Formats: sequence, C-alpha cells, structure tokens
Amino acid sequence: MPRASDGRLAWTGVGHLTATATWGAYPSHTLDDVQSGIGVVHNALLLDGPGRTVVRGPFRPSPRSVVHREMVVSPKPPWFVTNRTADTTGRLLTDFAATPRWSALPRIFASALRG
Repeated sequence: MPRASDGRLAWTGVGHLTATATWGAYPSHTLDDVQSGIGVVHNALLLDGPGRTVVRGPFRPSPRSVVHREMVVSPKPPWFVTNRTADTTGRLLTDFAATPRWSALPRIFASALRG
C-alpha cells in the first residue's frame, strides 16, 4: 500500500474505484524500456499527460482498526465467499447503475453493511 506524505496509509483500491483517478504505467517509459507498462488508463477527465493519482487517508480495516482504537464500518466486499448478502447487494447496485436515484442508496448501504 502506498504511504501518503503525512504517514497515513491509503488503500490503493480507492483510486481504482473512482471514475476520475488515472492509473497505469509510470510516465516516460518507451518500447525499448517498458518496465511497468506504457500509457495511462481511466483518464475520465481527459487530462493531458497525467503523472499519477495520490489517494490520501487512513485505511485500517478490522482487526487493525481495533489496535488503533478506530471505529470502522466497512462492508465486506460482495465478491467474498463469506458475504451473506452479495446477491442482494449486487442486484441493488445493478438496478442503481441502470436508474441512479438518491432514494435507492439507503437499501444499498443497508444490504452492503449486513454482508
């Protein structure tokens, strides 16, 4: 996980999940020296030559949150086999993607947190 300049950890997945965060290879790689790849993807804002996206903030899921005495309410990802509400949460998210509306969010959050 990358470490922010202030020392707090941030989960890299947050950057991948946002629509505006760019990610991809380190800038300036060529075909002769590919290393981490060439190019950037997920450039929804169509920025000219983005370098990197920095995600800042704490990420301490349980049990690390207990050690640091932080209250964390993070839903279990729906792709985990142990998530009891993955089918319901997935259906609600799909419906929301088809017809976004604020009134659907409470049911989605409730289902995700019960997982």
